[in-house]
Amino acid sequence: MIRRLDKLEDDVFKIRNDIIEDLRDGLRDELRDLRKDLKEERDLIREDISTLFNMLTKSSGQVDRHQIEEVSKAKQGSCNCGATLSQFENVISAFKREKSENIMLRKEFNEMIKQHDDFYLRFNNAERKLRSEIDIFKNETRASFSATQKLVHDIQKDNQSEKVMLQNAFNEIRKQHDAFDSRLKSAERNLRSDIDKHKNETKADITATQKLLHTIQSDTRAYCDDRLIHLNESLNNRSWHTLHEISRISSDIANLKTSNENLKNVSDDIIRRQNKNLYSCDGVAVSGEYIINPYGMKVYCEVDSTNKGWMVIQRRMDGSVDFRRSWADYKSGFGNLGGEFWLGNENIYKLTKDKPRELRIDMETYNGTRYALYSEFNVSSESEKYLLYAAGYTGDAGDGFNSFNPDDKIYHTGQSFSTFDADNDLSDGCCACWWGGGWWYTACFTVNLNGKYYIKKTDHQAEGIHWYPITGFRTSLKFVQIKIH
Repeated sequence: MIRRLDKLEDDVFKIRNDIIEDLRDGLRDELRDLRKDLKEERDLIREDISTLFNMLTKSSGQVDRHQIEEVSKAKQGSCNCGATLSQFENVISAFKREKSENIMLRKEFNEMIKQHDDFYLRFNNAERKLRSEIDIFKNETRASFSATQKLVHDIQKDNQSEKVMLQNAFNEIRKQHDAFDSRLKSAERNLRSDIDKHKNETKADITATQKLLHTIQSDTRAYCDDRLIHLNESLNNRSWHTLHEISRISSDIANLKTSNENLKNVSDDIIRRQNKNLYSCDGVAVSGEYIINPYGMKVYCEVDSTNKGWMVIQRRMDGSVDFRRSWADYKSGFGNLGGEFWLGNENIYKLTKDKPRELRIDMETYNGTRYALYSEFNVSSESEKYLLYAAGYTGDAGDGFNSFNPDDKIYHTGQSFSTFDADNDLSDGCCACWWGGGWWYTACFTVNLNGKYYIKKTDHQAEGIHWYPITGFRTSLKFVQIKIH
C-alpha cells in the first residue's frame, strides 16, 4: 500500500512538471514569435521613415536651386511636395495604428503572464495540499498496517494456543474413551455371564411353574364343574320365582293404567262440570289449566296474591320452545301451557274482541323484576292482520309499546303482526326474518318478546327477548309472561 502511494505521488509530480514545462515552452514560443513580429514591424517603419526623409530632403534641395524657375515649374514642384506630404501623413497614421496595436498586444501579453502566475500559484497550493493529504493518508495507512500486523500476530498466537488446548483436550477425551471402552467390555462380559445364569434358573422355574399350573388347572376344573352344577340348579329356582313376580307386576301395572284412565275421565268430567259456566279466570281459586267458554278454549289461569285471576297468553322461561314460527303457527298457537307457549293470535282476538282487556307483562332481568300494565288491550281479526292496541300504561318497565322516547318514531300500537312468511312491517326489509319470532314489528322494534332465548347473560344479544327501556339491545330477558284480565 505504501509503495503504491509513493508511486502515485511520483506520478502526480511528474504530471505537474510536464504541465509546467508545456506551459513554459508555449509561452516561450509565443514570446519569440511576438518579438519577431515586432522587430519586422519596426524595420518596416524605419525603412518607410528613411524613404520619407530622403524624399523630403530631395524636395527641399530642388526648391533652393530653382527658385528662379518658372511659376509652372514651381507649381509642378509644389504638387510633388504635396503628394509626398500626403504619403508621409499616411505613414504616420499607420505608425500610430501599429503603435496602438503594439500597446494592446503588450497588455494581452502582460495579462497572459499574470494568468500564468496565478495558475502557477494555485497549482503550487494544490500541490502542497495534495502532498499534505498524501502524507496524512500514508501515516494513517502505516498505523493501520502496523495495527493489522499486530492483530494478525495476536490471532496467530491465540490460534496456536487454542490448537495446543484442543490437542490436549482431544488426548484427554481419547484417554477417557479408552478407559470407558475397557469398562464397558468388562461389564458386557459380566452381564452375559449373569444373563446365562439367570436364563438357566428361569428355565428351571418355568418348568416347575408349568407343572404347578397343570395341577391347579385340574383341581380348578373339577371344582368349577361341581359349582356350576349347583349354580344352575339355584338359577333355575330363582328364574321361576322371578317370572312369577314379573307376571304379578305386569298385572298390577295394567290395573293401575285402568284406574288412571278412570280417574282421568272422572277428573275431566269434574273440570267440565266446574267450567261449564267459566268465561274468565276470575272464578278460579288455584292456578292451573282451565276450559274457558264459550269457545271451549283451554288456557292457563294464574291467580295473583290478591286472588285476581289472569289468563296467560305467552310465557318465556327456558328456551325449550322455538318461537321462530310461521303465520299459521302463530295463528293457532304452539307450545305447552305449563311451560313456554303462545296462545295463538286467533284465540287472543276471540278473548279481546268484545271489549278491551287489561294487559300485564311480567319481566325478569338478571338484576331483578319489572312489570308493565296497560288498562286497555285488544287484537283485531286476521283480516286486519291482528292489529295491536295497547293504552293506559303504568308500571316500572317503561312504555315499550308506545315508545318511551318522544323523539323515537317506533310505535308498536296500531301495527300489524308479522312473521318470516308474512311480512307486514314498515321496514324496507323483513324484520321477522332478521330478528326471529313473530311480532308487531314496525321498522323494526323497541319491544320483541318473541325473540331468541339466551340461557346465559351476554352482551350484544340483538336477536334476544327485549323490552328496550330496561334491556336496550345489549342483554336478553331471563323470564317474561304476558297475561290478560
